[in-house]
Amino acid sequence: MEKIMLTLDDQVDEATKKMIQKLIEKKIKFDHYKNTHFFILSFFILYCLTLLFLSYTLVIKPNEYSIMNSITELLGTNYLIFLLLLGVLLFGALKFYFEKKEKTETEFHDLRCEIIEKSRDLWDGEHWANRHHVFDQMKNQYDINLYHESK
Repeated sequence: MEKIMLTLDDQVDEATKKMIQKLIEKKIKFDHYKNTHFFILSFFILYCLTLLFLSYTLVIKPNEYSIMNSITELLGTNYLIFLLLLGVLLFGALKFYFEKKEKTETEFHDLRCEIIEKSRDLWDGEHWANRHHVFDQMKNQYDINLYHESK
């Protein structure tokens, strides 16, 4: 984070540096939540497929002629109920991280759009040419597009 701040010393004022630093922090936070959500989603899908396979082979296949026997066997097996509850817990964590990811994405996008809209005020006359260097650094180092408002 300090690397980009060192190269911005003469190009922008303190307020702009703070805004850019906040934008970088929000991008890092958004990437963290996005990666965590993806990991939990992948694990949840793998977990559900494994649980479905176990339930089918251990409970449903031996009792395929009677639905009531299958349900009774499924509810009578303690570890399968525990595994189902663990799946519900994973789903809750997935929902929690999805909401966090959406919130941080909105905050990041709003701040990014604010910087884009105020770019004429932030980079006044003599620094207007240096604006492209800052935007290129942000794009290359942090994958933050400050040229356009679209995601």
